[in-house]
Amino acid sequence: MDLSDPSAPRETGTVEVGGEPTSVAVTRDGRFALVAVDTSDGESTAPSGNLAVVDTRTLRVVRTIDLGGQPDSVAISPDGHRAAVAIENQRDEDVVVDGVEGGLPQAPAGFLSVVHLEGAPERWSAAAVDLTGLPGAEFPEDPEPEYVDVNGAGIAAVTLQENNAVALVDLRAKRVVGSFSAGTVQRDDADVVDDDVVAFDDELSAPREPDAVQWTPDGNLVTADEGDLAADPAGGRGWTVFSPRGEVLWAAGSSAERALAEAGRYPDGRSDDRGAEFEGAEVATVRGTTYAFLASERGGAVLVHDLDRERRPRLLQVLETGEAPEGVLAVPNRGLLLAADEEDGTISVFGVDRGRHRR
Repeated sequence: MDLSDPSAPRETGTVEVGGEPTSVAVTRDGRFALVAVDTSDGESTAPSGNLAVVDTRTLRVVRTIDLGGQPDSVAISPDGHRAAVAIENQRDEDVVVDGVEGGLPQAPAGFLSVVHLEGAPERWSAAAVDLTGLPGAEFPEDPEPEYVDVNGAGIAAVTLQENNAVALVDLRAKRVVGSFSAGTVQRDDADVVDDDVVAFDDELSAPREPDAVQWTPDGNLVTADEGDLAADPAGGRGWTVFSPRGEVLWAAGSSAERALAEAGRYPDGRSDDRGAEFEGAEVATVRGTTYAFLASERGGAVLVHDLDRERRPRLLQVLETGEAPEGVLAVPNRGLLLAADEEDGTISVFGVDRGRHRR
């Protein structure tokens, strides 16, 4: 997409990658796009995938790197030397395990792939980091990594969504340096009944099961607590700021879904399931302010928070997007925020202007 005029985005081409692209990251010099491609064709017992390296000038795939499993998320370290790819090896949701439909564990186990990006693409190589057996994981033999983000020290934060956990991996050493449970949300101000009435007065006890994760400028973690495997009603129904040791520094409680309700975006029909399903997250400093952007898949909206004080985020605005936003990406040097809207196949483009946000 050409965003020279952000009010009128223009498609400039498409790239065939030979499978299902699940995530994209661009190298620091802008020369290559790294596309995580799932080639499993729905086969959960024999997952496969690769990293397609796309030349951004010619829009051609110049190399594919076998990842040895089904990839779900890719991120590049700030120094540009390494990429981290979450290899989920996704569960079959129709398989019954211990009486749970779509339950865990289901082999083969997922892992983290570390790709060295030094030199030309033909010299790049991938290595696997084992994520099994980690403290804090509900099903340690089947981690199912979901999303990854990398900080300036080269530490990858990896959500293990169905395991309700987060792992920390040193990309240079290719080893796990920490892990923790995302814990349980216990509230009496949720809406867990699909009754065409939005009323936040019900009890909720559910694991957070985070999807997207982002490092913050202070070295903490923001998670979008979507929910996934746990029995309904499920999910954290908001977002959390964690320390890298797993201490909850701030939790949204009912504030995220209440903000959606006030904006007319709360999906009451999902109340008895996972609510608004906060799936996407982005943390970025734009025009001097650090923001946390949280995408509600079911609410069709992005919540914008001032994150300058990470233990006291402040809600600024609710942005209406297309249907089912999942990925969110800030472009700080342009003052832009993009949302990828899965259901209607659109991209929402927003501008940040002197503390106000416009579409």
